[in-house]
Amino acid sequence: MKFILTALTAFFILSALQSNAGIETGKSLPGYSITKISTDQTLKRTEAVFVFSCFDSNRKKIIRKIKYSYNGQEKTETPDSSGKITLKVKSGKYKFQFFLDSDHEEIYTDSIKAKGKTKTEVTLTFKDAVMYMIEDKPVIYLYPTKNTKVSVKLDLKGEMLFTYPIYNNGWEVEAEPDGTLKQKEQTYSYLFWEGKTEIKKPEIKFEEGFIVNQNDLLNFMEEKLKQMGLSSKEKQDFITYWYPRMSSSNQNYIHFLFNEEFDAYAHLTIKPRPDNLFRIFMIWDPLQGDQKIKVKEQKIESVSRTGFTVIEWGGTEVNYFEEEKN
Repeated sequence: MKFILTALTAFFILSALQSNAGIETGKSLPGYSITKISTDQTLKRTEAVFVFSCFDSNRKKIIRKIKYSYNGQEKTETPDSSGKITLKVKSGKYKFQFFLDSDHEEIYTDSIKAKGKTKTEVTLTFKDAVMYMIEDKPVIYLYPTKNTKVSVKLDLKGEMLFTYPIYNNGWEVEAEPDGTLKQKEQTYSYLFWEGKTEIKKPEIKFEEGFIVNQNDLLNFMEEKLKQMGLSSKEKQDFITYWYPRMSSSNQNYIHFLFNEEFDAYAHLTIKPRPDNLFRIFMIWDPLQGDQKIKVKEQKIESVSRTGFTVIEWGGTEVNYFEEEKN
């Protein structure tokens, strides 16, 4: 009878702890899970022990130094040959933070209650901090104050996939004040490019942005693009490209990279130098029906269109929150 009660107690403790081990809103929580809680009779009544099993995203054991902290304490340890770190503590509640290196995401836990004479086994999965971003349809509009020969060069930190007109060590066009571009008797509305870039997830502020319901998506786009200062044509081009791709999701997470943030991945050199260069890159994540994400509302930037003005917009679809959930 005593054995049955002990087993039932351990089961309910485990269930309660696992229910708190999900995604914490506003913070990236790479995978950790409480896999087992058991009684350890070798411990004192006021002692508890944690056993952390450390893996990378390929499920390989990690056997090198890991920095971690809990309740104001800081430690650096190397897991044993089985990839485990054992930590004896006093009974109580503990929040942990683990750091492997800059190529992997940090791990934060929720508050975990450790009762006396119990062993709590936790699996840690250090996810890669790097993801690939496809710059999907960035288009560049040029609006000089008079007909002007303009040179545009793009330094992409990655691989160029497609350009139109053809990028030949740069674009050389004659731009008119209404945005019309001419090159070798051909006329274009904008310069088009697509590429692939490697970025580190912590460089993107995923804790900021917008959660937009399906029924609100069109109004959201119209409102935010107007707030940014885009023209009617630019807004129409943006919406007719992105809305059909995003409207099938019940909810979308949306975050914008502006100007210098995006310039770090794809630098533009334009001659003559424009008076205003405004770059918008939208990162969006189609959320699953059971995902409840809360983020801080992002501040929207806007452009002044006085003088020679260049506008660029593009975007990419990611699965950031689904990956973090898993």
